[in-house]
Parts: sequence; structure tokens; C-alpha cells
Amino acid sequence: MPSADVGWVKARLEVPAQGVLAVEALLETLDAVAVSLEDARDQPLLEPDPGAMPLWAHVVVSGLFSADPELPARLDAARRAWLTEAGYALPEVLLEPLADADWTAAWLQHAQPLEFGERLRIGPEELTAAAPFPGATVILAPGLAFGTGSHPTTRSCLARLAAEPPVGVDVIDFGCGSGILALAALLLGARAVVGVDHDPQALAASAGNARRNRVAERLELHLKLPAAGSCDLLLANVLAGPLIELATPLAARVRPGGRVMLSGILADQVDAVRQAWPEVTFEVFLDEGWACLDGRKGGMAS
Repeated sequence: MPSADVGWVKARLEVPAQGVLAVEALLETLDAVAVSLEDARDQPLLEPDPGAMPLWAHVVVSGLFSADPELPARLDAARRAWLTEAGYALPEVLLEPLADADWTAAWLQHAQPLEFGERLRIGPEELTAAAPFPGATVILAPGLAFGTGSHPTTRSCLARLAAEPPVGVDVIDFGCGSGILALAALLLGARAVVGVDHDPQALAASAGNARRNRVAERLELHLKLPAAGSCDLLLANVLAGPLIELATPLAARVRPGGRVMLSGILADQVDAVRQAWPEVTFEVFLDEGWACLDGRKGGMAS
């Protein structure tokens, strides 16, 4: 168990620019609270392709984790799996304990307010309370699950929710993490949300954020998808593998004409995900090499 003074750990590794997106995704699947990038060798930025994210030739990728005695073993297992699947080894992962005060400061760095037009703003209370905003504001606090809104996978979903608010509908948020998408949906007018995540810490973070935003009575949380229940909007910001493997049971929960929003998908995985969801007509939205699929079951794309 972490001590009272050290509750957080930063995991750091250096990778070439072409490996950054995949390593980001790896850290997120291991439940990183946030992922940051920094120059590894004091170099000028690479000239990116049009629409791509500028990066240095060598990048330090850092993931922030809640302190867990099993984290080193989980990281080692992930590195072994990476070697088997990718055919090359990741560098050593350096672990740096962070005191609570350092964690809070680090989290605030990753949680600058984000605004999506005049309908939706996301951010920590310390940075949003003094700034008026005409639309809904989702207030986040340091939590135990990934999801500050800054990563392209989450950001794209938030932008789509703001563009087409889910007013008066029932929502399932599969892989809810910190609850950021569920909270945004509720504050934008959803009737109720069922949040699902296999990590109890994620559900605790979702519950705390729901209370903070005064929507807890409309958010129902589960470790597994409930045996029954359907929705008008399915949100699933996970990874391409689960989206393909679970496509049939997840699609079955969406009512005819319902909306499906999938994210956590690399641009070159879009076709495979689409093929797994034949009943849904998707429109694709790209952000820094990641794709968000937004569509309708048995109908036209949103």
C-alpha cells in the first residue's frame, strides 16, 4: 500500500518519435492517469506531416499512476508482451515516486481547462471557478483513473458530444475511467448514464466526480456490463481490440436508430473496427493520429 506521503508514481521511458502513439496507448491500458511527452535530448522539433503532431526525434513518454505494489510487475509483463507482439524490446521503464503535493501539481499541468465551443468546458475547479462560461462545465479533481480530456481519444469524444448534445437520452459509457464522458453527457442533457469499468479505482473516481458535479443520482456504475438494459447512445473510449471483440454484445445494447461513439482507435485501425460494427454507419473524426467513430445504428452517420 502507498504511504500517506507518496501515493503516486511517474513511469518514464524514452522512445523514438514513431513509437510514441503506441507507447501512449500502452500506458493508458495500464491505467495511467495522464500521459505527457517531453524532449529527450534537447533537439529541434521534427517537421511533421500535414495535420500530424510535431514531435522530437527522441521523446520521453511519462505516465502518471497511483502507487501500486504490483505496478513494476505489470510494467514488466507489458514489456514482455510488447517484445512478443511487436518483435522489438521497449527500453527500461524508470519509476519515480511522487508525493501528494507533487502529484496535484503534476495533475493540474495535465488538466488545463478545455473548451468545446460555448457548450462544454472541462477542467479542475481551481482553474474554472473564477472564469464564467455560458455552457456546461465538467469539474474534475485529481483521481485514480485516466481521463482529463486532454488526450486526443477523449478530446474527440467530448467535441462530438458538444456538437450533438445527447439531450433526454439514456447512455452507456463502456470503459468510463474518470467518468469524464459520462459527466459531459449528463451535463449536456442526458437523462441517465450507466458507466462500466473493470477497475474499481476508476469507478471510485467516476463516483467522486459525479458527486462533485451534482449528477450522482443519474449515474449508475458497474464493474461489468449489466445483464439487461439498452441505450440511445453508447460511448466506448477504450482500444480497437476490445471494440472489435465486444462489438456484438455492445451493439445489441443500442436501440434501433441509436448513436454509437467509439474512440481509442489508431487511424490505421478504423477499417477493422468498422467491419466489426456492420449495423452502424460511422463518420470518422481524426485527431493526432487517433480516430473517433460517431454513427447511428441502422441509419445515417451523425
